[in-house]
Amino acid sequence: MKLFKGLVISAVVVAWFFFLFDTGFAKQADELKKLDQLADEALQFTLAERYGDSLKSLRQLESEMNRALSHPYLFSMDEVRMLQLSLSDAKGALEGEATHGEEAVHAVMKFRFVLDAIGSSYQPLWADMEDRVMEAFHAFQDSARGEPASERGMEEAFRRFAKLYDVIYPSILLDFPVETVKNMDARVQFIETHIGNPQKRDELIAETDLLEADLRSLFSDVKEDEADPSLWWVIISTGGMILLALSYAGYRKYRGEKKRYEKKQND
Repeated sequence: MKLFKGLVISAVVVAWFFFLFDTGFAKQADELKKLDQLADEALQFTLAERYGDSLKSLRQLESEMNRALSHPYLFSMDEVRMLQLSLSDAKGALEGEATHGEEAVHAVMKFRFVLDAIGSSYQPLWADMEDRVMEAFHAFQDSARGEPASERGMEEAFRRFAKLYDVIYPSILLDFPVETVKNMDARVQFIETHIGNPQKRDELIAETDLLEADLRSLFSDVKEDEADPSLWWVIISTGGMILLALSYAGYRKYRGEKKRYEKKQND
């Protein structure tokens, strides 16, 4: 009887944990929905070059975000850090007139993608950048392989790619293992460091080919996730419901046995 009671209590505790997890997930989704709406608004204003209105939306969003971040366990430390850094970049790009235009759009897009990466289990918005990122990368790759290679042309082509890569970079950090991102970082840094060194040209081209494979794998993995949406969440939710049902059934059985035992003792 003691063993059964212990099992029932354990099941109830586990079921309660899943209930809290589910509640926390729903609350985070509600908070993110509000932030998403304001971020979309800010991005539309930025695209329309209404930078003052965009900044106003981001400041309102910041107030809402700080309130949401005050709730414990709704966001991980990595998520909080990415939200704060990308929001700071977006506000900075809008506040300085020198960074208006494409740079402002990229900064606000970066923040919008981070918000989406946190709230989306599949089909992240940043994945829609695949064509633009790969087009810019292939332009750089072609310039690096050209005969004779133009150092200035390579640098300009790489700069265009790097700007787009920077837009999706924080979201990649949230969606992929650290080692995956570190390997890509190492290749990008090698290319950036040796882009003007003719003696490193063969190595640079080799690293460029490897980086292309990494980028293709990155976007391919996202597409595979889209084909199997939130499988892990389905497993967790189903497991939580099963545990809850089992614990409730076990509790009723335990209560019934206890009543029968007490009645027998009284008789």
